[in-house]
Amino acid sequence: MIARLLISPILETRVKQISEILSKENITPNHPDLLYFPYDSKLGIGEARKIKEHFSLKPYSAKGRAVVLEDASALTTEAQNALLKILEEPPEEALILLGAKSESDLLPTVLSRCQIVHLDTDLRGGEPTTYGVGIKDIDKLLEASIEERFEYIEKLKDREELLHAMVSYFRNQLLQMSHDRGTFDKAKLHNFLKELLQAERWTAQNVNTRAILEYLMMVMPSQK
Repeated sequence: MIARLLISPILETRVKQISEILSKENITPNHPDLLYFPYDSKLGIGEARKIKEHFSLKPYSAKGRAVVLEDASALTTEAQNALLKILEEPPEEALILLGAKSESDLLPTVLSRCQIVHLDTDLRGGEPTTYGVGIKDIDKLLEASIEERFEYIEKLKDREELLHAMVSYFRNQLLQMSHDRGTFDKAKLHNFLKELLQAERWTAQNVNTRAILEYLMMVMPSQK
């Protein structure tokens, strides 16, 4: 079974989804086949070895062994690289659940080996994200002039919140294009999503978020 990466900036949202998945698999928090790392765990090369050792053993009573990381963004680069083989070829019936605030917290090689599940948006129902910024806000920005977009950013209290919401919004737009034509040019949308993920990495390095958002407002793709 492919590893699942559960994306949400809110820890409680990730933990709730993890609990629901484990419950469906009849795995309790203290199950002998479960190796569970809470959000404040140290996740270095030693923990990566423990995960590999855990999967080297036969399941005690479940269909397969399970590993949960509430905050996989705490994995060091060395630990992420050490887990690539397990993520690429997990044991039969293995269950791997990785929680993270953002895709930008993990190596591209890790992302490519996971099923990425965004927990913060339900585009089908048009519901707002768990961020303060909703889908309708981003829809309005798409229709606004550059001046109006800059004014919105200037008044915004939590600019990183907008950035995370845009990553979720445009990634889901790209995923929807596999089912219908969508409302964006696919190549432009794909390139803009790369810009957004890079922008998340920049904010983590304390680059001015307002300047980043103003740049994104100028290169944001328009709808067809």
